[in-house]
Amino acid sequence: LEKMSHLILIAIISEEILKFGLLWKIFNNFRKKTNLFTDSLILGFGFVATEIVFNIFSDYQINLEIFLAYLGLLLVHIITTSFYGLYFFQKKNFIIWQNLPILGIGLLIHYLFNLSVFYEINMLLLDPILAIILIILIKTYFLAKKTKIN
Repeated sequence: LEKMSHLILIAIISEEILKFGLLWKIFNNFRKKTNLFTDSLILGFGFVATEIVFNIFSDYQINLEIFLAYLGLLLVHIITTSFYGLYFFQKKNFIIWQNLPILGIGLLIHYLFNLSVFYEINMLLLDPILAIILIILIKTYFLAKKTKIN
């Protein structure tokens, strides 16, 4: 049990650093910030699709509980990548040490989701909360774009 939680933590850290790094690379190479938020959503879909495929191959049984867990997984990946994308959308430059708190927030969101799955918190409660967080992030992006915060 303890070894499994360490492996999950390592996987979360690896995933979030990779997502953050890929968005940083996109930010630095293209600097076309109007598409960065969309790119972050696509990146989130890519991560969740990969994870779901690996999960299906390891345990191929689909029921409502597993479907809701996959929905939560989709939402948590989209939330963290869109959170990073929104952050980069508003940045003029990138200094790694100043951005660690943003990565930390993404790690915390992902870790709390995995913890809730591990302790079998009801997805009927968790998924709507994640959906609301995602709606807030998307709404914030459109408000930032409209008022030209960047």
